[in-house]
Amino acid sequence: MWRVVVLGILACASTAHAHRGSAKYVVVERTSEGASIDVELEVVDAAMELGLGEDAPASAVLARGDDLGALLARGITIGDGTSACSAHAGAPSEVEGEDGPPRLSLSIDYACPPGDLVLRDDTIFPTDAQHEAFVRIRFADDSDARVLRAGRQEVALGEPPSIPSLLGRFLVEGVLHLVTGYDHLLFLLSLVLTAGGLARREGMRVALRDVAIVVTAFTLGHSVTLIAAALGVIVLPSRLVESVIAGSIAVVALLNVWRPDERRSMPWLALGFGLVHGFGFSGVLAELGLPAQARVLSLLAFNVGIELAQLAFVAVMLAPLAWLAGKPGYRTWIVRGGSIAIALLALVWLVERATAP
Repeated sequence: MWRVVVLGILACASTAHAHRGSAKYVVVERTSEGASIDVELEVVDAAMELGLGEDAPASAVLARGDDLGALLARGITIGDGTSACSAHAGAPSEVEGEDGPPRLSLSIDYACPPGDLVLRDDTIFPTDAQHEAFVRIRFADDSDARVLRAGRQEVALGEPPSIPSLLGRFLVEGVLHLVTGYDHLLFLLSLVLTAGGLARREGMRVALRDVAIVVTAFTLGHSVTLIAAALGVIVLPSRLVESVIAGSIAVVALLNVWRPDERRSMPWLALGFGLVHGFGFSGVLAELGLPAQARVLSLLAFNVGIELAQLAFVAVMLAPLAWLAGKPGYRTWIVRGGSIAIALLALVWLVERATAP
């Protein structure tokens, strides 16, 4: 049974890694003729949409710029709900100086009748269910931001949202960011993996207290840097942040192997590595953009969403771990075996992220 549990941990984590989605960015403005958008997407996504294969260089994609523009104009539609606006795409160009994978950008102009409009994006989602489209809608004095995901691929181009609506949306985005942030979840799992044995030896109250201290330290750490990064006070390269996050998972997992009864250092590790994870959490806020009319409140709502998801995850994991601790082989297969599996996966992530172009 223990082998099944350990293999399950590794298989789930590997599957999560393999299906990490890409992102595109869409900026929308209403115009006197209708609307215009600027689209930015990864070269690999553009190549796959054109049927060129994922290894096609940017030059090959740009050589088929007219085809790419026509494809995006057909796939990203704006209309009034009954008919689509006519669209005309410009020529794509490479995005210079961006951190991360190479990207392309192009503009599309839409001629629309007066009235309420809705944008729908059907590109990339059919081949990448984890793909996200970050849509920013510019108004005269403000802006709005939405994230489109598979099955939720439409956004109304109406008036700016109310503050309660904004707060609810950012809270949900915080929850979703943690739930889909598999590296953050594996870090949390590594932090609490030994808590089952503690609950068995000293009682659930002691285990809950220890877990609460560790999770609170992690929260303090990532809250500080999340706020600092989101407000532009501190900005670090994403490759560095993502690499250190992967390394933090490996360090905590290996500590479970070498010193499974270690308790004193865990809060300090959680606090220190939480500072780095906060930069990772801030990435989605940089992509979304904080609304001017509720900048601080939206940031707090996003952070609360992360904490709610974090607490729910830890609460769900603690009871099964306490039950498993009563079974023979818990320390060998769950604590050590599971931690080795997590550490190996984290080291693979570390190498991939550190050497990514």
